[in-house]
Formats: sequence, structure tokens, C-alpha cells
Amino acid sequence: MNETYIHIGMPRTATTFFQKHVFSNLSNISFYGTETAYYSEPFNKLQYADDSFYDVAVFNDFLKSINNKNCLISNEYFCGQSTYFNFVNRTTIANRLYELFPKANILLVLRNQIDLLQSLYAINVQWKETKKIDEFIWMNNSGKTKRDSGGAAPAYFNTSEAYETLDGYDYNSLIKTYKEKFENVTVLLFEEFISSPTSFSEKLATFFNLDKELVIKSISENKAINEGVTRVQAEKLIKLNRFYEWSEATAFNKKIYNKFKRSILQNNRNGDKPRFSNEKIAELKNYFKPLNEKLNNDYPELGLLHYADNYYLEDLV
Repeated sequence: MNETYIHIGMPRTATTFFQKHVFSNLSNISFYGTETAYYSEPFNKLQYADDSFYDVAVFNDFLKSINNKNCLISNEYFCGQSTYFNFVNRTTIANRLYELFPKANILLVLRNQIDLLQSLYAINVQWKETKKIDEFIWMNNSGKTKRDSGGAAPAYFNTSEAYETLDGYDYNSLIKTYKEKFENVTVLLFEEFISSPTSFSEKLATFFNLDKELVIKSISENKAINEGVTRVQAEKLIKLNRFYEWSEATAFNKKIYNKFKRSILQNNRNGDKPRFSNEKIAELKNYFKPLNEKLNNDYPELGLLHYADNYYLEDLV
């Protein structure tokens, strides 16, 4: 029997590393990464098209191409688009994936929310982010109003500016969404990948029903990818990114802008990474702690208590 595997996220959980060094090298499994699973017309519509102009028939050719194959489809944005979208497409994506691949095996890799968001900021600032890291988070209605996003009334979600909203980092709802549909949902922890790569590799091999030595070798012989910028680089990029719109005006402006950006990014990345202020960390811990307590209660098999400090569950051990 042929198997379909779908890797749905989360972002900043070594996705690029897995896609390049592990997923693309699995024996007897055809791999479809970002080029197909995000950018191709069928999958792009699956994620972003409203029901009124989404037709599952757009997948006819793709489904024919994977007939009689084991295949792996990987896209970390299957967990939902955060920026501007506030994860509004999460359940739509899950429903459409289930319609197409009802017997698929689902893989989800989690990471503690504060580290994930800090890492996400360290990547976003390489694009055109101009906010300081504490301002990167839209704390739902906490002192902000829609005046900040183009209106006059209070706004729970900001849909006109590139903020991260916290709702989508409630992992309970994400896991529940997929477990209600798919029979086989495997959830692994990024923290285990970092601290116990052999144990993580064995679990990944079990998910794919492959020889664990193959997966262990793929992981152990390769280095991390997309590590993000340092705090100093981030501060420089924030200033430079304020000229992003200016850079789009002419080819000459773009050339100058990119030259400065390259000079910043070419520097050594071994320094301290961008980090939330102590006040923001305390605020985020207070927000995520009860959610992670529920996650641990509902899914003790995840082993969150092995990483209690990471998931703000110190008082449970």
C-alpha cells in the first residue's frame, strides 16, 4: 500500500534542514517541498483561495502524478498563515488536505513559543521588518486600537500590518484540528532534535517506516540552516529596512539597498540573537503557560515535561 506523508510545520523548527538533508533523501518516497507545496497553483489555491473560487479539480494532474507512489509533501505554512492572515486559513487547509489525502500520515514539529517567535523575528528582519522585537507581537487588544491599523475602533486582529498574533501558537487547537480528521498524527519536539538528535531521528524513522540509521546519518552529518541574524545585525537591518520602499523606486536604489544589506548579512552570525525584553518574556510566559499545561494534560505522550523549562512548566516537575 502506498503512503502519503504530510509535514505541516511549525515554522522555525528546522524545516529547511529537514527538507534539504532528510526529506529529499528518503528512499522510495517522492518528496515535494516548497516549490510544489507552497508555490504551485494547486497548493497555493489550497491555502489561500476562498471556497467560492476553489475547485479541488485543480489537483487532478498532481494526484495522477503521485498515483502508485509513496510521497511526502512538506510545507510549514500548512499550520496557517500568521502575518496579515492571523491563521484564518488553518482549518481550511486541514479540511482540504483531508479531502485530497484522507489516509495521510501527518507530521508536526513543535517548538516552545518564545524561542520560536524570537527565531522568526531573526529571519523576518532580513526581509523588511522595521519593528523592534518587543513590537513584533500583536498582543490581542492590549492597549492597541484599530487606529494603529487604519481605523478608529478596537481591533482584536491586525490585518493591515505585519504583526505576529499569538492565537496560532496555541498548539492544542492545532493538534486537535488534525487529530479530528487524520488517523495518524505524529507530533515531535524541536527541543528533542537539538538535545537528543538520535532519539529524535529514531522517532522520525518510525514515522516514515524507514531504517533509523539512514535518518540518523542524514541528521548527524549536516549543519543547521537559516540560523537567523545576531542582535547587532538585527538593529542595523531595522534601520536599513526603513528605506525599503525607497529601494523599490529605481534599479539604482535597489542596488544600493541590497549592497548595504549584503554587507550586514555577511558578518559573523555567532553573536547573541535578538531576544525579547524581560518584561515581554514574562508577559508571554503568562500567556502560554496555561496553554502548555493543557497541552501536557491532553497529550502527555509529547514529553513536554522533559523540557519543562522550555515550555514554562517548571512547577510541574
